[in-house]
Amino acid sequence: MASFPSYVIARVEKLKELNEKRDGIMEEYLKDRAALEQRYQMLRNPLYEERAEIIAGKHDEKIAADRPTTQNDNSENEEEETEQRAKGIPQFWICAMSHNETIGEYLAEEDVDCLEHLKDIRSIDHEDGKGFTLEFYFDAPNNPFFTNPLLTKQYNVPNLLIADEPILKKVIGCEIDWKSGRSLVYREVTKKQRGKGKNVGQVRTVRKQERKDSFFHFFDPPKMPSMDEMDEEEADRLEEAFDQDYEVAQAFRECIIPKAVLWFTGEALEEEMEGMLQLMEED
Repeated sequence: MASFPSYVIARVEKLKELNEKRDGIMEEYLKDRAALEQRYQMLRNPLYEERAEIIAGKHDEKIAADRPTTQNDNSENEEEETEQRAKGIPQFWICAMSHNETIGEYLAEEDVDCLEHLKDIRSIDHEDGKGFTLEFYFDAPNNPFFTNPLLTKQYNVPNLLIADEPILKKVIGCEIDWKSGRSLVYREVTKKQRGKGKNVGQVRTVRKQERKDSFFHFFDPPKMPSMDEMDEEEADRLEEAFDQDYEVAQAFRECIIPKAVLWFTGEALEEEMEGMLQLMEED
């Protein structure tokens, strides 16, 4: 700036004043936008609550009573079927999740039995519009794997409402209280170790934990090491890990939660595939 004439500097200072006013307007916009998001979140919540009740089977009798009878209905078969009917919609969430490619690739076979006890998934936007929290509700009394009724994953994203490329300020997972011997993320391995030096000839038993593939690693987000300890390769690896983690979170927030029934039936996947084919044809 020192190289510019004084009259040009005065004009630049005027532009800075305009920029500050623009920043003030954007602050008001973000407050209003966050309030609007909260308003519509409150309108959606009763629909999601009723959805969870239907999945859990709390509306089975009412839905059956409202169902129109047709000439094709066989009363004898209906009575037999009624005795064998499952409650609600079994495996609803695991089916919906498995049909989404982003989430499905993280699901291990051992996860299925546990995710059958998943009752509901919610995304709660923060009041200031600078982040969201994913909530996973489980049937804790009947879940043989862990005792938590609720697992959470919190994302603090200052530019959530104004930019396509997120700036992650913080990602907070939660601890899963695994029941004895039922962890899906680690297996306990026993190994015999022969002594060395003065302990030659002695054999001791060592127990170690080995990592297993599981969706439930999602609740233990990547850790940010000290910048002094991180080289370029480690920085690239960490960036990729955070990108993948956030991609899964957005798949829940933008796809699974708002359109769960269409992912359960597979219709959302079909729509996604059709969209991709159309783009390929256009190219």
